[in-house]
Parts: sequence; structure tokens; C-alpha cells
Amino acid sequence: MEHINEIQNKFHHLAQILAAFSNSFLEKREDDSQSALLWNIEKSALQSQIVNNVFYLELNYTDVYLRLYKGSDFKEIDLLGLTQSDIDAWIRETISDYGLEAGKFHYNLGFKLNTKFDTFIALDSTDEKAILQLVEQRNIAQRSLEKIKISSKKTSSIYVWPHHFDTGMLVYPEETEKKGFGLGYAIADGSISDKPYYYAYIWGDKNINYDQLPNLTTGNWVLGNWKGAIIPVNHNYDLNIVNKLYEEFTDIIRPRL
Repeated sequence: MEHINEIQNKFHHLAQILAAFSNSFLEKREDDSQSALLWNIEKSALQSQIVNNVFYLELNYTDVYLRLYKGSDFKEIDLLGLTQSDIDAWIRETISDYGLEAGKFHYNLGFKLNTKFDTFIALDSTDEKAILQLVEQRNIAQRSLEKIKISSKKTSSIYVWPHHFDTGMLVYPEETEKKGFGLGYAIADGSISDKPYYYAYIWGDKNINYDQLPNLTTGNWVLGNWKGAIIPVNHNYDLNIVNKLYEEFTDIIRPRL
């Protein structure tokens, strides 16, 4: 599991480039979602948001390539062995080639990661296995949240947030956006779990007495500084199990909001 976390960290740093791209060229939003990322199941890739209705960056997990799209046209680079400086130079040159102003590109996202950039040197079978596991974990989160989004009256968009690198969505059980559920997938963080995990939590203006909540049949409660329900990825999990966690959590919490 430690190796998966190491690979996850490499992708986390590379994801900052995508966030910086859309953050550099899109207007700031109240929730800073101009820098949020999207997960593409079909491509096994993270994508930036679209700039000028045509440009976006894509980070493919399985081949570790970075691609800058202009419509259906794209330029790409193999990231194996490249440093941050190498990647930055390619980004600026390619942006300029496509007619965007390279001088506007910056990394001022309002936060800094507390880990170091770690270059992908080469991929062995252990690395490839870890990457496929990370892809499947993101796919499960995306599919489960998309299902809930279809059946819910009101939700936020499904984003991968560049700071905490979680796939997340908010669900509003009422018309108001003052309270609801947060559902998603998070990377290992050392406090809640030392492994990636699926999560569900509440937010809003009413305190919940977690000590009086029934046990979960899927997942377990976390009652520390952060309160909610989780399934770590070392447990038995698949799409149906994660769906059940979200559904059971919602059924338990909704009447108590």
C-alpha cells in the first residue's frame, strides 16, 4: 500500500500543472472551482477545465503522458524522466504554439503541497499494477457519484480538487445549500486513513450526535476531528460496496439533518 501512495503522490504533483492551466486562464470563481479537475473514465485520465471553449490539458495515468488539446488536435509529451523544469518548459512552449499567452501561465493556486515532486523514471510491473489500482479507485468513485447525481434533485459538480486530490461531490437534500452530504474518494492522509478511502460526511448548521448512530453494515464511522464514514481500499470494496456506503450513510443521516 505504501507504493500506491508513492505513485499517487507523483500524480498529485503532476495534477497541479492541470490546475494551474485552467486557473491561469479562467476567471476566479467563489469556490475556486476554476482550478478543479475532471476524471475521464474512458481515457483513465485527469483533465483540466476547458479554456476559451477549446483548450484543455490531460494527464493520462496508464501511459504517463501529458497532452494539450486544441479541439481534437493535440500535442503530447512522455513524462518519464522529466523534471518539473522540463515539464514547465514544454507547457509554456506548447501554449505559445497554440496561440495562448504563455506569460499568463502561473502556479499561484493559493496553497502548496507538503510533499516533494517525485519524477516518474521508468515503469516496472509493480508501478503499472499500482497505476491500474489507482485508475480503478477513481473509476469507482466517478461511477458511484454519477449515479447519485442522476437520482438527486440537487448536487454540486463532481470534481477532483487539486489541493487534497479527492474526487468529491456535495449533495443537497433540500433546496437550500446550507447543509447536506459530502461524498467521494480521498488519498491517504495520515490522520483519517493511511490508505486511500471512500468517504461520506455531513456539513451544515445542525450538530449530529454520532454516538447515537447505528452501526454501518458497509464501512465504519470515524469520530475524531473529522467525523464521517469511510471504506479504506485495503478492505473488501467494489462499485456495489461503495454505492451501499453512500446510500446507507444518506439513509441514516438524512432524517437527522
